[in-house]
Amino acid sequence: MANPIHRKRRRNILVDDLFLYAHSFHKAAQALAGSLRGGDPVSDVGLSPVVYLYRHALELHLKAILLGDGGNFLATRPDRLSIYKTHSVTWLGQFVCQIVTGVGWQREFRCEGIENLEDFKPAVGEMNSVDPGSYAFQLPGETEAKGAVDVRGFATKMDALLELLNSTADGLAAEWDLRSGTVTLESDGPGGGFEPTIQRDIDGW
Repeated sequence: MANPIHRKRRRNILVDDLFLYAHSFHKAAQALAGSLRGGDPVSDVGLSPVVYLYRHALELHLKAILLGDGGNFLATRPDRLSIYKTHSVTWLGQFVCQIVTGVGWQREFRCEGIENLEDFKPAVGEMNSVDPGSYAFQLPGETEAKGAVDVRGFATKMDALLELLNSTADGLAAEWDLRSGTVTLESDGPGGGFEPTIQRDIDGW
């Protein structure tokens, strides 16, 4: 008799749950990175699980933006199935750049280590090189520091990037509510007066 587990159909994560999974991977990455800080020098092999967790959190954050309210700001939203199936964070990231530009948030889209979209692109590209097709693994180019791996520096940079995407998603949801008439605010400025709180101070940055 066949194992019933093998007969179950695989299903994609619900869009509303994508951010929950992204946060879960982010927290796991932070916890593992924290366990490696302050001790003996960490080898490439020792850091690789941390990098992989951060990379997957990045992928899920980008997908959540595109499949969520962020996709409403694209002239043409990419195919839903293609978004689910891809592991390319650079492919996903290009659409996020289009969204940020479309809503005019280029100046607000920044965090520690990323001052603008031009900084965002190589940061995402560096993480894409880690495991672009789930076939191999290599560390990003800037994680090594003369004989040891800079765990703190890498984790700090990734925490800032993921928090930036998290804040951007919140801002896009609120902006879409304003533009679609779900909520109204009194304002003389563009965008119904909504000011995205994209850059925020996080303890440990």
